Amino acid sequence: MKGSSGSALRVLRANTAVRPSTRYLATSSSTQNQAEGSARPGKGEAFPGESAEQAWKRNLNEAREWRRRRDAQRSKLPLFIPQSTNLPPRPRPTPSPTEATLSTLLAAGAALGHSNSLTSTAYTPYIYGKRAGLSIIDLDQTLPILRRTAALVRDVVKADGIVLIVGTRNGHEKMIYRAKERLEDNGYAVTDWMPGVLTNSETFFGIEPMLNKSYKPDLVIFLNPSENTAAIRECTARHIPTIGIVDTDTDPRIVTYPIPANAESMRTAELIIGTLSIAGQEGRRLRLKEADRRALEQRNRGKRDRR
Repeated sequence: MKGSSGSALRVLRANTAVRPSTRYLATSSSTQNQAEGSARPGKGEAFPGESAEQAWKRNLNEAREWRRRRDAQRSKLPLFIPQSTNLPPRPRPTPSPTEATLSTLLAAGAALGHSNSLTSTAYTPYIYGKRAGLSIIDLDQTLPILRRTAALVRDVVKADGIVLIVGTRNGHEKMIYRAKERLEDNGYAVTDWMPGVLTNSETFFGIEPMLNKSYKPDLVIFLNPSENTAAIRECTARHIPTIGIVDTDTDPRIVTYPIPANAESMRTAELIIGTLSIAGQEGRRLRLKEADRRALEQRNRGKRDRR
């Protein structure tokens, strides 16, 4: 009984699917098209009464037709051809030290500090966080400090002050002498500090420079202040302001104007001393320009007085 009832049910369903109803015959042609579209099989499927081989050939022809229409559409698109120029490609400009940004400081490795266990307690305000056991310096503070310090160097040189640059590590010599060339007669470079240069000046320079105070610089820049504490003490005793690149293992209060950065990186030191020296070069240019203007005014005044 179960087998006969199942076969009867299948016959009933087949007849229902094949035989259209009177309601379906009464519909309009548009409704018939919609019904045919909804009854259309998906991609890769066969129509009712269609063999697998016929369905495969039909789908292959549809795919070929779609590719043909796509290629025809692409061929109609206009091709953009840029205008040919005989000018050679311009090289990418290197960033100037006066345009120090967070990216240049980060690329120079200025944010990398020493181990957490070596971090000075007074250095905590300049710490951004800790990573892989190292203290990370907050460059958001370093950048404005560097710019303010550069403005200080510019003003000192503009007032015809003397800037002394001290760097005693291997690799500092080239960069500090390059900075001294920018400052010309307003800058001096030292690669080996002799104790007593400031506190015992009469032994080195005699009495005449002592009377004129020409031995005394107006500002001293230290690239590695942690290794020149004796020189910093002499500057403090003579009331000379100091600038220093201070790392995380050093108390930033040892210098007057600390610049929080990685003192071990030569790229960082070159970037900072380049920024400061170019600022001093700008101050020297402004001073000479002002001197020329005053000389011209005095010359014109003398000509008017003669008349």
